[in-house]
Amino acid sequence: MTSKVVPGKLELGRVRSSKGDKVNLVVTAEAEVSFGQIVKLASPEGGGRFFYARVTNAGSCSTLDVVEELKDLKGSMRTVGPYSQYRDVDAVLFLERDEAGRLRTPTLNPDYGWKAEALTSEDYGSLNLAGDLRLGYLREGGRGPIKEVVVGLNVGFIPRMAAMVGQIGSGKTNAELVLNSELMATIGEAVGLIFDFAGELLTGKNIGKGLIDHPLASTHLEYVGVAEPSGEVNFTPLRIGLKGLNPQQLQWLLSDVSQPQVHYAIKLMKSFGENWVERAVVLYQEEDVEGVRGEVQGSKPVIEALLRKLSNLDDAVFQAGLSMDVAEKIVELIAGGKTVLVDISGLSEETQRQVVTWVVSRVVGHYREMWRSDYEAWLRLPYLLITLEEAHKFLEERGGIFSDIALTHRKYRVGLNAVTPRPSLINRDVFAELWTKLILKTTLREDRVYLSENTPYLEYSDVELKMLDVGEALLVSQPKIQFAVPVKIFDYKEYLEEHLKTKVEKAETLAEARRAEVKRSRYEDNVV
Repeated sequence: MTSKVVPGKLELGRVRSSKGDKVNLVVTAEAEVSFGQIVKLASPEGGGRFFYARVTNAGSCSTLDVVEELKDLKGSMRTVGPYSQYRDVDAVLFLERDEAGRLRTPTLNPDYGWKAEALTSEDYGSLNLAGDLRLGYLREGGRGPIKEVVVGLNVGFIPRMAAMVGQIGSGKTNAELVLNSELMATIGEAVGLIFDFAGELLTGKNIGKGLIDHPLASTHLEYVGVAEPSGEVNFTPLRIGLKGLNPQQLQWLLSDVSQPQVHYAIKLMKSFGENWVERAVVLYQEEDVEGVRGEVQGSKPVIEALLRKLSNLDDAVFQAGLSMDVAEKIVELIAGGKTVLVDISGLSEETQRQVVTWVVSRVVGHYREMWRSDYEAWLRLPYLLITLEEAHKFLEERGGIFSDIALTHRKYRVGLNAVTPRPSLINRDVFAELWTKLILKTTLREDRVYLSENTPYLEYSDVELKMLDVGEALLVSQPKIQFAVPVKIFDYKEYLEEHLKTKVEKAETLAEARRAEVKRSRYEDNVV
């Protein structure tokens, strides 16, 4: 079901009480009021000052104690009796509009008897919900999505970090497809580095459409995987060569490598040269620890631990005799304005972790070093959003590359999109730094409590989080949006057919102008 913007004022109820940022309303109209619905609270005497609030809870009851109050609010002596039923709703204030038309956080709360009205076109426009990266329609609870009001973000949200949260089956994959398709449609202004743990995003599988169906897939998408996919898409094999591996980079490859092991790896490299990994592993497999120790002296436990880890690397991905490193190619593709999809489905959990950490370390390191050594070149790099599924496995504790990105990498134009069904397993300090959160249906109480306690504007939304339907979400994105926006995420197939074509055509025109400007600037630099 969809609904249209209300053309004029429609009274829904009256303020029964207000305290702090919470308001209790008595419903006085036959119109439906739903969880998540946004209402406007205005004085019955008129005036330019009013408030916006969002419904977070509801109740229905009948009582003798409030008959006179209900008669006053409903405005009729005959329609209210000792056993009349009435409905009340709780709402939370999030914005105030003063008499000059300026929006700000509330300075007070509405008085008893103020009117609660449905929003009009002017109200929706003043909420500033639009953005270049479109996600879906504003949702009005039981009234359905309002197709005239499209909710979106701007690329500036990326370095402020993000999360997509929702239980299995809530619509996270669909939301990932929509967001990353919007990044591709910027034609190089912003790109995605996507780690696909389930192998769903290229073709969409159960959704029916994937990133390969994007009209820009042939020019702005690169698929990285163990095997070449069917369909027309640029492909790079997922191969990480260990020939010439710098021992100091072992921390990116082996999460539990110790400093003595790194020190011994340096000794191996000095003795064996750039083939140190291959030669040491072959010796270890043929002659055990003593064979390696006979060539390069060291502590037996240290040698055993290091060589066992290197021997257990998945040779479908990590190849000791190969010097080519897919991470270098990914850096090049991203710098050139391409979104990169890394399919790590089918690999063991340990290998998935190794691939993700290795690639992200190299890519983020490139952005960081460019910022430090060649700022002008860094300015030409696209915004980068790293989509990390199963993020709770990487962000349980502080420390490590991903928590470091979330806590310290805002200035490099790099952002993390942590996708997870279990937000409560993410470290609180890290979760607090994810300023944009798209929260889909979450029924597990532990996760709902965690979200309510650790997300701005969701203090009273515990009930609402479990009432969301598939594809429905609450969007929090500071500092652009100062409240939790109820949104219906585009259905990806509908999005491809109805929304993307016009945007791509406009973006291509803009990209041509941008490229012409870059060429002119470079020519002028060369002349100078």
